[in-house]
This record gives sequence, C-alpha cells and structure tokens, in this order.
Amino acid sequence: MNQALSQALYAAIYKLLRPLAALLLRRGMSYNEFAEIAKRAYIDAATEEFSLPNRKQSLSRVSVLTGINRKEIARLEKLPNPIETGEAQSANRSSRVVNGWIRDIRFQDEHGAPLTLPLDEGDSSFTELVRLYGGDVPVRAVLDELIRLDSVEVSDQGEAAGKRVALKVDGYVPQTDLKEKLRIMSTAVADLLRTIDHNLEADRTEARVQRTVAYNDIPMECLEAIRGRSKEEVEEILQRINRWLSGYDRGVNTKLQGSGKFRAGIGVYYFEQSLTREEQP
Repeated sequence: MNQALSQALYAAIYKLLRPLAALLLRRGMSYNEFAEIAKRAYIDAATEEFSLPNRKQSLSRVSVLTGINRKEIARLEKLPNPIETGEAQSANRSSRVVNGWIRDIRFQDEHGAPLTLPLDEGDSSFTELVRLYGGDVPVRAVLDELIRLDSVEVSDQGEAAGKRVALKVDGYVPQTDLKEKLRIMSTAVADLLRTIDHNLEADRTEARVQRTVAYNDIPMECLEAIRGRSKEEVEEILQRINRWLSGYDRGVNTKLQGSGKFRAGIGVYYFEQSLTREEQP
C-alpha cells in the first residue's frame, strides 16, 4: 500500500472510530477491553474470510495476516464469541414476531395496518402470529418480552371477547431496553460497513446502493423541523419497501422457490452534528 493510500485509510479509520470511542466511553468501556474485542474480530475475519482455496486456515496464517501471535490467537479462540448469547436469540425472535405482524396480510386490516389481535383464538390471533414467526418460544414469553419493551398493549374485552393485543410501534425499535438498542445499533452499523467494504472492491455495475443527502450550514432553529419531516418521510419509504421486499422472502411468500439463503435489505438513518471551527467549510 502506497503512502498516500495509507494516509487516506488511517484518516478514514480515525473518523470511523472517533464516534465509536465516545459511545464506548459513555458506557464505561476501557481501551484495553475494546482492544480485546478488536483482536477477536481480527482473528475471526482472517479465519473466515481470508483462507486459501481448498485449505483449512492455520494459526500461522492467521498470525501473519493479523500480526497477533499464535499463543494469543489460541487463547482468544477458546473464549466464547461475544455475540453468542441467548439474549440475542430471544431478541431476534421478538423482532421476527413484530416484523411478521407488520408485513403479513393475515395480520393486517384492509389498509395494511397491523390488526389488534385476539390473544389465543383463530388464524389471525397473537398465538398464531408467534407460532409462525417466534419459533419454539412460548407465546407468554414473547408477549411478556414485548410488554417489557413497551411494544404492545394488552386489553381485556370481557369474558366473551377475551384479551386482545395491540401493536404500539411501527417496527421493532425498543424504547426502554438499552441492551436491545445496542444489538440493533451493532447490526445496522455492521450492515453499512459490509456495504462500504463491498463497494470499495466492486466495479460500478456491481456496487450496492449507498447514498447520503446532507448540508453543512443549517441553523439550530431548523433542526426540529428537519427531524420531524425526516421521520415522517422515512416511515413512508420504509413501509413501501417492506411491502415489496417481503414478497421475496420465503418465510412470508411460501410459494417462492429458489436456492441458497440470503439476507438483504435497505437501511435508513438520520444524522446531525454540531460542526467545530476546524470542520466548517
């Protein structure tokens, strides 16, 4: 790598890590803790994505690629992977239930909005929703989790109608659970970085969508209006995307056939930043 490209890479890494460092410091994570996780990420990336064709990846090659000695690699590989937790699996199931509620026409009204569901009666019940999208998790466990996250509201309609469950959110974005917010954050940032990595290597015809609209001389007094309009328009866009994208998922469109199993989607986020004198144009 030539010097100019190295300098550009260093600058890009610093710009990427600067907000991450602030996030970690707010949560009390020291540099040494971060470095331990970063080493594990280097080792896993080298092992899984940089092996030679038809050859098992060796400790020696991982050491050469990462600059981490073999003894340290062996030590870290014996430790549990940071993402392998039961909490993540539970959150994924809750997310699938909410997303199924939003996109599956069996659980929508004539306008495409999520129905208020009877708890345990009929093909359009909350129990049926959990059976379809929650795997083998008990209905009560999923309901309790969504109540804890303030994502649903349960009402009792009396002995004849029984309990009914209403969705309070437009998507699976927990308002109170910091652990779940961190999980969603990490997934979103990882998706963006994979797209950037792909686009750095791909030619123009194979590049993935990666677009930004931003201005850098906006008065503080305008920010509230920008936030509100951004939220409204993004919700409309995501609902439209969700309607057609769900048709390509075999879990929703059971008639769809094909090989392999891929995850694909479009992520949207809003940002704002107070510019320092050095950052002003």
